[in-house]
Amino acid sequence: MLRIWLFGSLCVANDASGERVTAISGRCGSLLAYLALGRGRYFSRAELLDTLWPERMASMTAGSFNTALWRLRRMVECAPFQHGELIASDRRGAIGLNGSQAIWLDIEEFERRIASGLSRPIEQLGDHDIEDLRAGVALYKSDILLEFTDDWALREREKHRRHYLNALWRLMQLCAIRREYGEAIRYAQCILDCDALREDVHRELMQLFVLSGQRAQALRQFETCRDMLRRELAIQPMRETLLLYRQIADSAIGGDQMAAPAMMQAPLRFDYAPATPLAAFDTPRDVVDLAADRHARSCIATARQHLAAADAQLELGLRQLDS
Repeated sequence: MLRIWLFGSLCVANDASGERVTAISGRCGSLLAYLALGRGRYFSRAELLDTLWPERMASMTAGSFNTALWRLRRMVECAPFQHGELIASDRRGAIGLNGSQAIWLDIEEFERRIASGLSRPIEQLGDHDIEDLRAGVALYKSDILLEFTDDWALREREKHRRHYLNALWRLMQLCAIRREYGEAIRYAQCILDCDALREDVHRELMQLFVLSGQRAQALRQFETCRDMLRRELAIQPMRETLLLYRQIADSAIGGDQMAAPAMMQAPLRFDYAPATPLAAFDTPRDVVDLAADRHARSCIATARQHLAAADAQLELGLRQLDS
């Protein structure tokens, strides 16, 4: 079996265990990566030349392309595979990566694992779907083809990254519903590791921290979000974020438990979209209710003095609910 990894750097292995791993770069790497992304399709040599090496079309002849193809076949079609068995040609001379079971491709396994968990309503997902989602995100070690900067590679990288973030978001929702708050927090943090400016995820994480009995961490998460927005975008947090911050701080002072998170009350969302541009908001960010921010920040010193007792009370309440 030929095993191909596109997450991170392009690597191949010709044994089922994946122990003898070979990194492939240069023209051979570009050719294999493109064929792997389009596995099952056949591409004309002119199309491959135009897509993979457009700046070299004038100088790169059919002979030099055939040399790169020959070298690639020598790297991957080791015994017991025969010449042309994995990288095949059709009757017109077009090239494609064979769609047989003899090839394992990490991005195909990733897509297969997450498909059911993302395509079905969340209330219909069973344990098997959830385990497949977990296995899928575990395959995502890094963005695909990190050493490639061509347009075709960037488009595929963004597509698979979006699917990965969708899977993390769905797992965060599932864990929150199941009261597995530690796991939900972990998945939310994974999203922020990839897209740190997602203010909605910061809010979800703040609420998850409260539900897990970590109210001080929830307040620190707001500060992380606020500082990042100011540093990267020169804007204030949204009204919803400021009000949530004030609610957490006030509940710590009064010893009251917060209401269930908005993500548990509102219809569960599915698609993971990039952060909304500033121009898309109906109300400019510079008219956000800054009074809420000032009020919350004035409460924070007092609130933290009460956090230990409030969190202990919250933890006791959670244990009573679980029992």
